[in-house]
Amino acid sequence: MVNYTEWFTERTSGKIQINSTAIYRHLSLEVVERLDSNLSVNEIIEWIRNKTRSAFSSMYGKNPEVGALNNATGRWNEFIATSLLSEIVLEINKNNDACSAVFSLPNSQSQKEGAEEASSKFISLFKSIEFASGQPLAKLAPFKDYIFMPSPDYIIVVLGKSEVATSIQPLLEQQVKNPDSLALYNFLKGKLQLEQVKAAASLKTSNRPDRRYQPLFEAAMIKAMGYVLHQNWQYYMVASELTSADRTIFTTAVAPHSIALEQNFKLVDGTYLYTRKTDLIPLVESAIRQ
Repeated sequence: MVNYTEWFTERTSGKIQINSTAIYRHLSLEVVERLDSNLSVNEIIEWIRNKTRSAFSSMYGKNPEVGALNNATGRWNEFIATSLLSEIVLEINKNNDACSAVFSLPNSQSQKEGAEEASSKFISLFKSIEFASGQPLAKLAPFKDYIFMPSPDYIIVVLGKSEVATSIQPLLEQQVKNPDSLALYNFLKGKLQLEQVKAAASLKTSNRPDRRYQPLFEAAMIKAMGYVLHQNWQYYMVASELTSADRTIFTTAVAPHSIALEQNFKLVDGTYLYTRKTDLIPLVESAIRQ
């Protein structure tokens, strides 16, 4: 009999927390098998939800709360997207000398007093020497400690034949099976050069209207920094579901700095509704061509 004790946590309030990461880790090998069998994301998510309902019912004699299960579903969608993107990059790297990588960022937090690392995890990717006078990121140096923005869900980089490239493949392979791992971010943090970053992507898994605006702020910040640094950083939206309002906003929204400059700069460079791995291949191919 499977031990489900790590799947749920009973709170003092009487509510029972669904430990989405623990559940996914327990099922990850079976998830990868289903991905390799070309099952749709929705089919795999529903399979995980059913396994969770069954385990919850066997332990507590009732179904989990709908809200808690929906929150867990959002995390599972993120993990599946991470696995799919990692598989795509691995396949591209096999036929390409210029090694690429895709990885998640931890959540940005306010900088602790006296800390050397910037609050923005996006900013912390770059070599500190790149912010010195006369260097590529010098224009951001006066502001880097005051750039507060959510972390994009994914960053796509092209490392070429740099020294770090040889370590990327095993980390990508690990990320396919353990998509909650931040091993690639931790490995690349503070090692990237400006031109190696190609794109950021955000994953929208909720139909709540406010969820479509949250990633647009991080997109605006990335686009503004890219403009100042003369970098054509791309920003993509990935969604498990797209409403007509989503499509309209993601397709037509302009970058805030374009209003001041009186130029129509796009905020989102591509919107992708993903049901299978093939849906995300054009996103990765577009990013690494930059």
